[in-house]
Amino acid sequence: MKDIILLGIGGHAHSVVSSIELARKYNIVGFLDKKEMGDRCIGAYYVLGTDNDLERYYVDGVRNAFVTIGFMGRSDIRNRLYRKLKAIGYNIPNIIDISAIVAENVKFGEGVYVGKRAVINADAKIGKMCIINTGAIVEHNCQVGAFSHISVGSVLCGNVTVGSEAFIGANATIIQGINIGDNCIIGAGMTVRKNMEERTLFNKDRNILYTGG
Repeated sequence: MKDIILLGIGGHAHSVVSSIELARKYNIVGFLDKKEMGDRCIGAYYVLGTDNDLERYYVDGVRNAFVTIGFMGRSDIRNRLYRKLKAIGYNIPNIIDISAIVAENVKFGEGVYVGKRAVINADAKIGKMCIINTGAIVEHNCQVGAFSHISVGSVLCGNVTVGSEAFIGANATIIQGINIGDNCIIGAGMTVRKNMEERTLFNKDRNILYTGG
């Protein structure tokens, strides 16, 4: 198995570790995170340093890395780490849980995570560094832009387009043919029946432009 280093030991990391272990394609060397996270571990995998140590591990022969930090209301952290990994030369594989159902002609960017029992149907396109989380459904001909997060149990019906750096909350449903703009946040449990302009926050209390992302 090839060695892989993971960046970020928060909650999302538990899911990624499980998927890596089940697939048995990579040997997890450990985590890199902030100094204050140095006493944490997931199973046998410990925090070995910070992202300032990435070059050292690359020189030592670890050529695969994966960002295990979730969206957390903003995409800039994942974006920054991605750029740093690419600048050093790391390979950023896709981690797809063995229980996920993925059509043969789905097109993926790099660094994508697909969680347990997620479904990605025919002719879908998933941009780099996306998270398609546990039990999410991405139906036929959908497009999901780079760095977007499709949360647990959410549904993108056919021909939905989600822009880059967007967040679709848990159990949200996007009706077929709808466009979700860049940097949008769709609240948990919401049903979206109309197009959303970029930087729209849509939940049960409000539908407004916001300055996040």
